[in-house]
Amino acid sequence: MPRLAEGFINELKDRIDLFDLVAPYVELKKSGSSWVGLSPFQQEKTPSFYVHPQKGFFKCFSSGETGDAISFVQKVENLDFQEALEFLSQRFGIPLRYESGGASQSFVRSIRAELHAVNEEAKKWFMKQLKLDTNESKVAWQYWIEERKFSAQTAVEFGIGYAPTDEFALANHLILQNFSKEIMSKSGLFREKLRQGKLVSSFQGRLMIPIHEKLGRICGFTARKLASTPEWGEKKAPKYINSPETPIFQKSQILFNLHLANKVIKDQNDFILVEGQLDAIRCYIEGFETVIAPQGTAFTESQADLLKKSNPRNVICLLDGDEAGRKAGLKYVPIFIGIGLNARFATIPVGSDPDQILLNEGKTRLNEILDESISMIEYVIKNLQIGEDISSPNISKNICDFIFTSLNKVDSLVIKESYLKELATLLGVSNEAVKQDFSKFEKQKLPKYRLQYPNSSNKETKENSPVRLTNVEDDLLFIILHDDRIAGPLAYLIEPSWLNLQTTAGAILAKIFAEVNADGPMDFRRMEDFLENDQERKVFHHYLYKDHGDGEKDSFLQLANECLSVLFLRSSKEREEKIRAHLRAAEENATLMELRNELKEIRKLRNSPPTLSLSSPPD
Repeated sequence: MPRLAEGFINELKDRIDLFDLVAPYVELKKSGSSWVGLSPFQQEKTPSFYVHPQKGFFKCFSSGETGDAISFVQKVENLDFQEALEFLSQRFGIPLRYESGGASQSFVRSIRAELHAVNEEAKKWFMKQLKLDTNESKVAWQYWIEERKFSAQTAVEFGIGYAPTDEFALANHLILQNFSKEIMSKSGLFREKLRQGKLVSSFQGRLMIPIHEKLGRICGFTARKLASTPEWGEKKAPKYINSPETPIFQKSQILFNLHLANKVIKDQNDFILVEGQLDAIRCYIEGFETVIAPQGTAFTESQADLLKKSNPRNVICLLDGDEAGRKAGLKYVPIFIGIGLNARFATIPVGSDPDQILLNEGKTRLNEILDESISMIEYVIKNLQIGEDISSPNISKNICDFIFTSLNKVDSLVIKESYLKELATLLGVSNEAVKQDFSKFEKQKLPKYRLQYPNSSNKETKENSPVRLTNVEDDLLFIILHDDRIAGPLAYLIEPSWLNLQTTAGAILAKIFAEVNADGPMDFRRMEDFLENDQERKVFHHYLYKDHGDGEKDSFLQLANECLSVLFLRSSKEREEKIRAHLRAAEENATLMELRNELKEIRKLRNSPPTLSLSSPPD
């Protein structure tokens, strides 16, 4: 990704009137120099959402959310930081500006914009071809309306079109629209080899279904075979073909209909994951608006991460009841658990699909199937013990090993506890037995340096409280010195007060985070300039030069999140103890109420420790 020009983000925020940005989402009324309205983040009856255009920030007192134009868009549109910048750029007509001197980077950016434009023009052309009064278009309409039972209105709503059998027609049209052959050849719309010196369309005689990325831009197509589709010699043409991989179309990172589903998803709604685009279209027009579908390939961690950013209650997977559906579901579970996204599984009768269920049995029946969905743990137990007695020790062990492998990637202690408790209940064994087995499993997966050096080299750390708590600063210091991706995001998340400055590693971390927050990424070779004594230099060098296995770096993000959770929980417990002390000393009712409310807030936040993610680093 090209680097934005220095100062551009502040320039972008300065050029945006926050009132103009918020007004389409919230009905605002004047309140002094500010504006007030109902929270867009949660339901409320009394307005508590304040916008301060002159100062450039908003504050929502009911949800606790606060921020600027970028963070508002991130929250309300379910976008990451870069996506929010692109959204604002398009909305207010402010081109993103990148560092000068990077001609190749600017070129890459212009290529992406042109690719979106050429795919958008192709979509419009395909839609016009569908409306023509030709024998070919009649074949396409017959399939769409008579065979699949969709309406002409739905075709318009989803941009459905038709690619004629003329292999040069699309290229001729795009050339007339002044698109260069270079852009056209990179678009995925044409085959690699020329014919008669001309670009040949990849899609011929097919129903065209446009694919949108999260912001709604066309990035590719799925093409459905029709009676008019030319065959591939002796080899029959496949039923569906997708656009090939391009700079704007990677199948593993795109979900069909996410651009629409993302607009209506809330924290009390579920995404509905189906297998095909036409299933998704049927579900959407029948009122199941949070439906999404992968692009004809296996569901991936990148796609799960896209869904997680939208903060749904669940993802309900509608899978076939056959062996292929069972195997697919068992592949989904580790992805969902590992990324921290709750999912449920609903089984469709063999030989049916959501489209047929809605056409033949109606919405009530599909709702019944969704309501019968089961948890991930239930799904694993049900499908790993087919034909076996669940009470068999070997079956129980296989189930536990399957869940433990996925659960070992989870950062949240609360989520781990919840899954382990459910697993124990469903297996009919004690919670303690499952916890002990999982603890043994975790220890087997610890990085080698943690096993070789269970205690800190720092004398004061050894003399203090339990090993896991006092070692957390040492662990973090080791990680950030060996993985330069982590220091920046971690410095953004960690409050300085969370660190134990009585430990040498804690004192060094405080200096590193202060420098990173002030000046951005730093060369750790310069850190020696900030070290104040021999003890700090000794500990610093000890971790800087400590070896680690080649594969251990893969676990650094997970370990960093474990440390982050420990710091957060330790800090919250310390704050709770202080409040308890103040409660014992407080005499006035007003003060007692404030302290009790603060205590409740701490306990509430303890269930949601911060999480470090490298996929969308903070600004």
